[in-house]
Amino acid sequence: MRPPALTARPVHRFAGLVRGHPVVAAATAVVLLAVLSLTALLTGDRSDRPRAANVSRNFRACLLVSPAGATDARLSQVSWQGMQDAARSGGVNAQRFPTPTIDAEDALPYFNGAVQHHCELIVTVGTGMKAATEAAAHANPHQEFVIIGATSARPHISAIAAPDNPGKDEAGKELAEKVSAFISDRR
Repeated sequence: MRPPALTARPVHRFAGLVRGHPVVAAATAVVLLAVLSLTALLTGDRSDRPRAANVSRNFRACLLVSPAGATDARLSQVSWQGMQDAARSGGVNAQRFPTPTIDAEDALPYFNGAVQHHCELIVTVGTGMKAATEAAAHANPHQEFVIIGATSARPHISAIAAPDNPGKDEAGKELAEKVSAFISDRR
């Protein structure tokens, strides 16, 4: 069976090209294959796939968590919940960094790490972290801090009062809402 005239002529020309110029024919084949592959990739499956949100320009709030077994563990947990609530509302990245010590001098590298991660607000919890937070504020005068459950007269350190018993559901929920609102107001 003979191919139709419309396709026979280009096929015969390509066959003649291959016999006369094998390098040109190979280069043409490679380019054609690349174009077809690229077309397949770009027009591939258009189904609904989840896409990652670009969070690089979001406001970044970071919680420096005091060592395990600290007396402020419940306060830290409730504060973290408030930070996550702020992140869920959009425009906020909440991160949590462990700090193995509350000693001001020994904790400073952990605070500096949060600054290097471009945390726009560093959150600490409890009176145990007060000295470390103040030392970090002194070392990083352009950084904003908030301490939950303690107060400070140092510039760039805000305070959020903690309830007497953050373990109670209503008190914990109220504190989480305060933390969320505080962060949301800064973005």
